[in-house]
Amino acid sequence: MARNVLITGGNSGIGREMAAALAARGDHVIIASRDLAKSQAAASGIREAHSGAEIEAMALDLGDFADIDRFAEQLLQRMPTIDVLILNAGLYTHGTRSLPNGLEAMIGIMHFGHFRLVQRLREAVVAAPAGRIVITASLAHRLGRLRFETFDAPRKHWAAVLAYGQAKLANILFTRELARRLADTSVTVNCFHPGPVATGLWSELPAVIQRLLRHVLIGPVEGADTGIWLATDEKARDFNGEYFVKRKPTPTTAAARDMDLAAALWRDSEARMAG
Repeated sequence: MARNVLITGGNSGIGREMAAALAARGDHVIIASRDLAKSQAAASGIREAHSGAEIEAMALDLGDFADIDRFAEQLLQRMPTIDVLILNAGLYTHGTRSLPNGLEAMIGIMHFGHFRLVQRLREAVVAAPAGRIVITASLAHRLGRLRFETFDAPRKHWAAVLAYGQAKLANILFTRELARRLADTSVTVNCFHPGPVATGLWSELPAVIQRLLRHVLIGPVEGADTGIWLATDEKARDFNGEYFVKRKPTPTTAAARDMDLAAALWRDSEARMAG
């Protein structure tokens, strides 16, 4: 049976590979990103590669709460039930900067933007017979420490990589707390590390660093594999609130297992949504 799938950041890299794989298996896929033209081109390419693929694109700016609300309202008119929600959109900034809403860009988009999106789409996922939420996390969470005072003060990070690590730590904590809050539903929530993937994520890095990275980065097909598995395999539904690497639940840092910290992040996130 065809399922309804939403993927953020699905127009390139591992997001595009996940979108292609799910559309190829017969799912109805919507990819959402800020660059609508790029998403439409990606959807068109997937339809050409997979005859009959049901895939479309919608515009979504995860750095703008009002736009998230607009998107969610329009999406629910077209897709009232969501079987698979893949929170994949990400970025790495060279240096830290603020979004127009005042939040540091990396945690603002990768955590707070996705948090608001889930708040708006939660009931549509719960309404699915066997809903799944899959979140793209990262091994970089090991570099992260949750410093609430930096969420809207980017200059308090002395290095951008620490802000990125903090955002990825937030992804795992969000996974665990969301799984706990949905434990009495049929929804499973898991996250994964795709590996060091060659994608546009690193486009803001200096050219010399990008050239060095080419020697160690893997392709997006390999990077997408665990995300596709979490979104499709029946065995994946045996897990909830876990962090995966190469299809296996994998230990994280102590901070990423701290449920008190996860609850505190949730409360802070809710307060920002209310504000």
